[in-house]
Amino acid sequence: MAKYEPNRDDRGWVSEDPREYALRIRSAMLPNWPDEVLIEWLHRHAGHIDYYAFLGFETFSFEKETWPLERIPGREAFDDESFCDGFVDIERRATNPHDWLAIYMLEKGTWNTPIVLLRNEAGRFAFPYGRPLKSPYHLLEGHRRLSFLNGLRSIGKASPSHEVWVVTKVEEAS
Repeated sequence: MAKYEPNRDDRGWVSEDPREYALRIRSAMLPNWPDEVLIEWLHRHAGHIDYYAFLGFETFSFEKETWPLERIPGREAFDDESFCDGFVDIERRATNPHDWLAIYMLEKGTWNTPIVLLRNEAGRFAFPYGRPLKSPYHLLEGHRRLSFLNGLRSIGKASPSHEVWVVTKVEEAS
């Protein structure tokens, strides 16, 4: 999936400005993708783009929604549920002055940018090797943010509602 990768310098570091990257990719290949998602997911996680590319990024349609806390999934939406466990102690993590996300979320009760969830209510999507994706929603991007939200939820400091990006595959939207 090199075609979605941001430009890199001769050392292999991402050198492309996030906004320029979003403009280039959206105008050339992924017109249905919001800039925010292109930047947070594909630009920020360059090198891991191919993990979900089998789903066909060109078929994605995005809707930003505001959900009540009760509707936000927990660890059951993670491909690797144990990942969530390493980040639920948000109060401890927020004592690290370099963990800006934990500090932000502990202060605000929500994330700085919405997580990305694949609508998979019928459980019809699976990895190429056959293991099914989570249902009814599979977390595509925002693993630390959702983990921290689960931590906030457990200590009663989560906001009552949160924005999420919901992805629907276009061929199923008709």
